Amino acid sequence: VGEPATADSIDVKRALAWVKANVDRYGGDPGFVAITGGSSGGHLSALAALTPNEAAFQPGFEDADTSIDAAVPLYGVYDFINRDGTGRADLEEFLAEIVLKLPLADDPERWDAASPMSWVTADAPPMMVIHGGNDSLFPVEQARSFATRLLEVSANPVVFAELPGAQHGFDLFASPRALLSASAVHRFLESVRQAS
Repeated sequence: VGEPATADSIDVKRALAWVKANVDRYGGDPGFVAITGGSSGGHLSALAALTPNEAAFQPGFEDADTSIDAAVPLYGVYDFINRDGTGRADLEEFLAEIVLKLPLADDPERWDAASPMSWVTADAPPMMVIHGGNDSLFPVEQARSFATRLLEVSANPVVFAELPGAQHGFDLFASPRALLSASAVHRFLESVRQAS
């Protein structure tokens, strides 16, 4: 797989390296670090989780530990190249202009490297993928495809939670759905932590 897609993916790795090196000073446990994010953060958290210590994503800090113990991406894009047709057909133009700043045809390897789907291996950390069934921004079908691939390949636990009727950003308000989802995430992370 090629070079990292964006400065954002490198920034996430820099933050992970800092957390791993410093979290104990703030009462955290460097032995259990999880990552999460919604929308573009869902994409970035999945990408970071699946590329631990990948030198191309860590220029200038290649020796830093960026591995994590669990990931909970929410309503993200998991495949920039849309290899199985489950993403939005019109997303390519947005990604080319705003995110990757070059067309897919000009550098398909870079687009592939930006896709968490490209990095799924048996070593994928435990993951809980959450997506709304009525997400009109990023179709749930791509999250299903990503979770299916993880389930087929990963040696670690994979949970896919498709929330019926939920829209993109369903967790922005303290609705019963958002509170129950947060509780489910907590239970997932606690079970992973206890198993490690």
